[in-house]
Amino acid sequence: MGQVEKRNRIKKRYIIIIIAVVIIVTVVFAFAQFSAFGYRMTVPLRSFTEVSPNVYIHNDFTKDKDGAVKLIKEARARVADFFGELESNPTIIICDDKNTIAKLGGDHDTTTTAIFKVYSYISLSSEFLNVDVIAHELTHAETHFRVFSGRIWKQGLIPVWFDEGVALQNDYRERYNEAAWNYVTDNGNNVIALGDIDTAEEFYVGKSEETYDGEVLERRYRYIVSRYEVNCWIENNGLDALLNLFDKVNRGDDFNSSYFAE
Repeated sequence: MGQVEKRNRIKKRYIIIIIAVVIIVTVVFAFAQFSAFGYRMTVPLRSFTEVSPNVYIHNDFTKDKDGAVKLIKEARARVADFFGELESNPTIIICDDKNTIAKLGGDHDTTTTAIFKVYSYISLSSEFLNVDVIAHELTHAETHFRVFSGRIWKQGLIPVWFDEGVALQNDYRERYNEAAWNYVTDNGNNVIALGDIDTAEEFYVGKSEETYDGEVLERRYRYIVSRYEVNCWIENNGLDALLNLFDKVNRGDDFNSSYFAE
């Protein structure tokens, strides 16, 4: 092989390496800057201050920061009491800036990924900064940690109605209680089949206004049904059975076979 040809091959390798690096950097930048999950992951590098471990508040937030931390502490205590202890440690992001909320992808929700380890990011605006909503989202994070740990893919392991139903066990708002269930289901005569609300596409479709006004609004109806279903299951089987169910699904057991066998 001639020296010129050898140099050309080395040059081509360097070019390929440079192109690969540029592509990787571009993809990572695009993920961090233009995807809601990437934006949440990189909050520590942005205009946020860590006010307590894993709690970040936007620098332009004008509400009571100490009060927000106190609410989070109270919500954590509620969720810890329900589970016995907390195994998860989600990142909580508090922000009122509309542009930033749009980049975060929500103002009262939990985003979770599982690549052997489980990472959950809770985004909240001051509108939803209360113990019930925080406890609701923390319960999502704890459920996800227990079910998805060690997994490389989380889709389909648990149905959405169950995920929301568990979260609502620590959400004491009256809009989801048994009286609401009696109202929206006509005392149990109009209950949607759980198999019809398994997926996010099925569960979250429709309006979400928080009012009855003589009309059963689709999304709220599903939350109420889910809370009631899981609450009845826990009353019949016990909280230990719920925690055991998490372990079974985490180990690879089919959710429906385990849940409906109890």
